[in-house]
Amino acid sequence: MNGRRDVEAPGPRLLLISSEWPTLRTPVQQASVRRQAEALQGAGMSVEIFAFHGRGFYNYAAAWTRLRPRLHVERYDLVHAQDASDVLLALPKRVPLVVTVGKQDLKRLVRQLLAVFLASRADAVIVGSDEMRGWVRTRAPVHVIPPNLDGPALAARLVDVYRSILPERFSAS
Repeated sequence: MNGRRDVEAPGPRLLLISSEWPTLRTPVQQASVRRQAEALQGAGMSVEIFAFHGRGFYNYAAAWTRLRPRLHVERYDLVHAQDASDVLLALPKRVPLVVTVGKQDLKRLVRQLLAVFLASRADAVIVGSDEMRGWVRTRAPVHVIPPNLDGPALAARLVDVYRSILPERFSAS
């Protein structure tokens, strides 16, 4: 199903972009993005999830067309792409951008080159391990956040990443 889900809360306004929500084939990713959104809401953020089925050029083009009119600083303080290829929906960049680069992005050479190129467009990059940090070449800060953190620990680490980009929006939270 394509669409978005809103999680209302006061505080900095975050858009999570996920090409893996929801599908029957990827219940772990769906649970991960939902868990992340709920944890960030618990940390005082207003979270919106823009979800789409990310297989194929036409799906990305349709999602980009739907998201583009809404993607501006009056609506969001920050965008977090859950996968390196999800960065495509945020380009050209209008809002500060964080990207999570996963192991799947670094498995094949073409995906690795695309992930590194797209990560270079972000204001901060998140990886799951120190080993993965070595694969991502960018001027943006690279943060290691292990994938097995519980909700509050995950939210705290993500808020630290977001705060490093927008300290003025997080001073009151």
